[in-house]
Amino acid sequence: MTVVEIVLASATELGLADEVQAFLDGTSTDGERLTENLVRCFNLVENELALDYLPLLAEEKIKTDTGAVYFTEFSNAVSKIVKIVDCNGNSLPFKIFPEYLKTQAGEITITYAYAPKEKSISDESDFKAYASVRLFAYGIACEYSLASGMFEEASVWDKKYKEAIRASYRANPAKVMSSRRWV
Repeated sequence: MTVVEIVLASATELGLADEVQAFLDGTSTDGERLTENLVRCFNLVENELALDYLPLLAEEKIKTDTGAVYFTEFSNAVSKIVKIVDCNGNSLPFKIFPEYLKTQAGEITITYAYAPKEKSISDESDFKAYASVRLFAYGIACEYSLASGMFEEASVWDKKYKEAIRASYRANPAKVMSSRRWV
């Protein structure tokens, strides 16, 4: 999903698609500020989804001689360490400190959740699955309505946004626990 695709969808939901499309086509500069605001709202929604609802996961292989891995060594901004395994696939214990994590020395694979980087109109979203254009459009419409002082509209968009998040949870099999049988 591209940011421009998502911004256009949210502008359509808000009834502002003509202004945004005219700016993107280069036929008018009237929609520039509106488009910038919608991109800002996109960044807020993407960050909120990643940190609160649908975590973005990354995996990196790192070689460490001391067992200390500084957070600056990661490609993304780490929000949570999910697991660390050695080269044989065995889980390793770890301890988190403010600037680094400490685990066993050697070649390790770290799976972690991360916060997405800020995007511009020409970028792509970090979400590849489970978050739809519609989900983003509802979230952006809610943020834009709040920022514009349209609180009743924001309440309606927020309800749609939260329902779309619930639908994403239902579509994500990793979030579903299988039922257990007790004998």
